[in-house]
Parts: sequence; structure tokens; C-alpha cells
Amino acid sequence: MHLIYFDESGNSGTNLTAPHQPIFVLGALVVPETAWLALEADLQAVIDRYFPAPRPEHFEIHATELHNPRDFCKSFPIAHRLAFRDDWLRVAQKHGLKFLYRAIVKKRFQAWLHTAFGGGVAINPHVAAFPLVARAVDNHLRTLPGSPLGMFIADENKDVVRDVEKAHRLLRGTEGVLKLGRIVEKGFFIDSASSLPLQLCDLCVYAARRHEERKAGFAVKPLDASSISLWETLVLRIDESMPDVLAWLTEQQKKMRPGN
Repeated sequence: MHLIYFDESGNSGTNLTAPHQPIFVLGALVVPETAWLALEADLQAVIDRYFPAPRPEHFEIHATELHNPRDFCKSFPIAHRLAFRDDWLRVAQKHGLKFLYRAIVKKRFQAWLHTAFGGGVAINPHVAAFPLVARAVDNHLRTLPGSPLGMFIADENKDVVRDVEKAHRLLRGTEGVLKLGRIVEKGFFIDSASSLPLQLCDLCVYAARRHEERKAGFAVKPLDASSISLWETLVLRIDESMPDVLAWLTEQQKKMRPGN
């Protein structure tokens, strides 16, 4: 069994014109169950070393807080916070974790929505990215010895929970390239404050967004870009199947129309 942690960055919902978040990224961190306990222990040890007790009651690692701190994190210098970030990524390297993701340029997605459905149809990019990343995870699990099963675990996001659960259910039952054959049960949504691997996924997906923004020609601060080389060692490149997903989204949207 592998635990698959999902998180997103650049989420502005159905607002696809937010100038400060031009790209949406959904990522999945793949953690073998045999590595889970040791991973948690190592992540906690790094927290204790860099941010010793007493800590705030609901202390949680957020990539944005490490780069643009508030409250507790603000008392630590930037070099200290970035060193912590890099050591957490090195823990992921140590345990052989893999990270898969899909980036969606919002303006391009908005143009497709208008072409496919005309005006008035709003779809969160998360709904388009989920089948792509889920399929890539499923394919990855098939390549591993014994073709292990996987379980999806995601941060609570009330805006997309229902859509993601529906997509998960449909993709497990569908036939063709998008079928999820190695994923068990339903997806589980939990508070990220209770999960160190989910917080680690947050660091990975943030680095992925900054990488994609830099690739697209947007300005990225050096401190944001500095983790990319470490993060890239975790990344598994995924096969492109966007046409399949767009066709699936179109079919689902048609089914939702009155009279169908």
C-alpha cells in the first residue's frame, strides 16, 4: 500500500484571471507505507531542531509562511527558514519519495472553457488537474514491484471536495486510459495540521508552481526558486493526456445539462 498525499498551489477557485496566481498546480506525494513511520519521525526531528518548543498550539508548516512569514515564523531569519525547507526536502530524498504534478495555465484553461461551452460555465482547474495526476499516480503504482494499491489523502478544501469525490468515483468505474485500477476506497480529506507528509506535499507543490511560473516567463524571487533543484530530484514526469481529460470533462458537463 502507498499513501498518496494531494495538495494544490495557486488556487483561486473559478477566478481564472487572478494576476498574482496565473498558474494552478495540483501535486501528489507518493509515500510507501513501509516508509511512513520513519518519514514522520524524521520530519518531526527537523521541526524540533529548527523550531524548538515552545511552539504555537496549532503550529503547522506552510511553504508560504517560510517565504513570507507571519507571527511565529517571523521571529526566525530567512536563511534559517530556507535551511529548514531544504532539510525537509532532503528527508523526502532520503526516503525515496516521488512527486507527480500537473500545472494548468489559467488563461489557457479559460479560453478552452469558452470555446467548449460558451459563456457562463465555470470549472475549477482542480477538477481538470485531478484526473491527470490521479491517472499518473495509478500508472506509477503499476510499474512498481507487486503493483501495489494506493490511497488518496488530501487537504480539506470545501470548494472542491464534492467534485473530487465524484471524479474519483467515476474514474474508478470508467474504462479506458483514465481508469483508476490501483486506487482503493474513496479519497480522504483531512486537516493538514494533523499530517506532516501533507505539509511536506505543500512544500513540493509550492516549488512546482514557482518552477512552472518561471518556465512561463513570470518573475520568481530567488528565495522562491532556490528550492527547485532539491525538489526536482523527487519529480516523476507524467505522460500528457490532457485531450483525454478535456473530452471527459466535456462529457460530464453535457450530462449535467437539463434534459440529459
